[in-house]
Amino acid sequence: MQISPSDVVRVRRARWRVSGVRTFERCQLVTLAGAEPANAGTQRRVLTPFDAVDHINPRQDLSTVSRRVWRRLCRTLIADNVPPGGLRAARHARIDFMPHQLEPALAIVRGIGSRILLADDVGLGKTIEAGLIVSELRAIGAADRVLVLVPAGLRDQWADELSARVGLDAAVMDASAVRRLASTLPVGLNPWRTTPLAIASIDYVRRPDVLAGVAGCPWDVIIVDEAHGVAGNTDRHAAVSALAARAPVVVLVTATPHSGDRQLFASLCQLGNAGTATDTPLLVFRRTRLDVRLGAGRRIHRLHVRASIDETVMHAWLARFARAVRRESGRPDTVLALSVLQKRALSSAWSLQRTIERRLAALQHPEEPARESGDQLLLPLADPGGEDVADDEAPAWPSLARLQDPSEERRMLQTLAGAAERAAKHESKIAVLRRLLRRVSEPVIVFTEFRDTLLHLKASVGDGAVVLHGGLTRQERLAAVREFSTGSRRVLLATDAAGEGLNLHRACRIVVNLELPWNPMRLEQRVGRVDRIGQSRIVHAFHLIARDAGEIAIFNRLRSRVARARADVGAPDPLGEDEGQVAAEDFDVPLLTPGLEADAVEEARRLAQSRLFVREHDRAASALVLVDASGPRMAGTRQWKTRAWLGRRALLLWKVARKDGAGDPVAWTLVPIVVPLPDEVAVDRGSVNRWLREMDDELPQRVEEATRAWSDRVAIVHDAFVKTRLARLHAIGQKSDAHHDAPLFQAGLFDRRAERAQAAILAADEEDTAHRAQQAAALERSRPLHRLAPQLLLVLTP
Repeated sequence: MQISPSDVVRVRRARWRVSGVRTFERCQLVTLAGAEPANAGTQRRVLTPFDAVDHINPRQDLSTVSRRVWRRLCRTLIADNVPPGGLRAARHARIDFMPHQLEPALAIVRGIGSRILLADDVGLGKTIEAGLIVSELRAIGAADRVLVLVPAGLRDQWADELSARVGLDAAVMDASAVRRLASTLPVGLNPWRTTPLAIASIDYVRRPDVLAGVAGCPWDVIIVDEAHGVAGNTDRHAAVSALAARAPVVVLVTATPHSGDRQLFASLCQLGNAGTATDTPLLVFRRTRLDVRLGAGRRIHRLHVRASIDETVMHAWLARFARAVRRESGRPDTVLALSVLQKRALSSAWSLQRTIERRLAALQHPEEPARESGDQLLLPLADPGGEDVADDEAPAWPSLARLQDPSEERRMLQTLAGAAERAAKHESKIAVLRRLLRRVSEPVIVFTEFRDTLLHLKASVGDGAVVLHGGLTRQERLAAVREFSTGSRRVLLATDAAGEGLNLHRACRIVVNLELPWNPMRLEQRVGRVDRIGQSRIVHAFHLIARDAGEIAIFNRLRSRVARARADVGAPDPLGEDEGQVAAEDFDVPLLTPGLEADAVEEARRLAQSRLFVREHDRAASALVLVDASGPRMAGTRQWKTRAWLGRRALLLWKVARKDGAGDPVAWTLVPIVVPLPDEVAVDRGSVNRWLREMDDELPQRVEEATRAWSDRVAIVHDAFVKTRLARLHAIGQKSDAHHDAPLFQAGLFDRRAERAQAAILAADEEDTAHRAQQAAALERSRPLHRLAPQLLLVLTP
């Protein structure tokens, strides 16, 4: 028996309307929506032929209902009526409709692009924008499997936001969750295939043993949060690029896409690019708070800290050691290596002391140089769950920052270590921080680059502070954020590795940066933890800058990088200056900024109005929105204004629909017409029924004529979406065909695990190719549109 969407069926002794059908080799997954009062608002999924699905011919004759029920049905129908290219699922989202948040979803459903860069200012709701894209694609059956890749500390926040905002239930896939799933599944079944909406840590997925399973699952949508963290020539970039290049829809999310390094920006824009002429360009959405008129504003304070005598001596000895190294080396890249030591000194004298002590210990054991130099690649044995984010760990001693004479190097470093130890007893920046915390009677977030500096700050500030860094587990991170958000602790000490993406605007408005990072966008990310939608107070950011230790030079370099980023992509200015624009360079990466501002404003207005049509007590009856499941309904009116307006006429509400070549519904609209009632027709159900049967040829023709413009618009939007998706699938296929060589592997001596892994990769590639071919074939079948006969839904008589 052929089952199609919009069919009215009986399953388990109840009446349902088919809202979706997925066909597999031996069964069909049928999605049902309740079509009678007992199951109104209920959705079920059944498998055929295991569940009996019997067709029901809907009633064609009118049935009378009360005026209250008629009004409820009419309101729900009007609310659910979506214009061509409009958003279907957004009305049910628990959000305030802001036009800028609707633009990306509109671009996707209208077929403008398939790769999107969401680069709005921090705190403007990029998570909501990504969630709306997924919910809209799911509403049209184009997003069965979705993968969200985020930093480890943001997994639970994404799951909560998707559930609370757009009603999407996501599973956090970490090592324990994957093991738990694998233990309940048949041997050989990929656990990632059982999760339609998965959220995973980027650092966990990039591991080769995990990446094989993730890549073996065909994803329809891939979302990458804090996408700037995967730019550049890194294993993160390689893993995410391999996954995104095979997904029909790619969404990159970052408030700081451009750090002033144009090569990194180009690398970010290439994520998901199939590298073929048929691939779609990257759509860029970049809006500031000024553009959307949100936020109370921010104030940037630069506090120039005077170094103590001991700190001055420490920096002098560090400069003397740097000169000795440069004099012996003569290489230009020595300056970059020595800057690592300068950054440690600017972070804290204590952290520099720890670095020098480790180097001195390495000089005592020259037979183990790899441990200190960082040349030895570490295995993830101590972090099996992929929880640890090592970006905030103390850097290894630079391999170029050494002297040819170990004894001379040891002598100079011992002197420098002694100077750092004396300076660490009374550090000027920490003294300024303590004084600032005493004067401010509000919660404060303090950021630093390094984990060991953070722990040193914790000891200096006292028990009133809680720490948040990359070495914490998922539960420890949640506990730290909870303590600060609830007011149990007034000070949060955090590193960049753990602070990205946090929403702390309700608990705090003050951010202190202990030192300046090399990347200016890290400052923007830090301030963005509190400068977000919902922040009702002015945000204050304090930059502590060492006056006599070379940090002014770092500030000047940051200023030029910010100016370059502002010229290329309109990046924010976290330094509190406006130094003018730098001439933008041309990029090889095609970028496109859709002009959907006016359309988004109109769509936000329409969605807000549609909510007004549906009252709280109407939501339980939302499954009755398609009244055609039970036949047309008729009611009379008693309001004298309506009766006077109708006179001897009847209001008829019709539904006009279009389906694609595969039989799936594409769009429908409501058409109200007012028709005079002949004098011989009494205002009762039987008489009106007979009159409607007599007018069966004339009325549908009038309805179709009224929807010509709507029908043309539906065809344009549908064709654009299908063409864009087909172009993306063809581009993915061309890239896959160009890299079809079998992966290299090393056969094991005592087992065949490597061979089995290679066979699994090849099987996954074949399955991915077949899946992509099926998607392209289905899209080709769906290209033509077919008319459905106009259907009468509601009748109102005087």
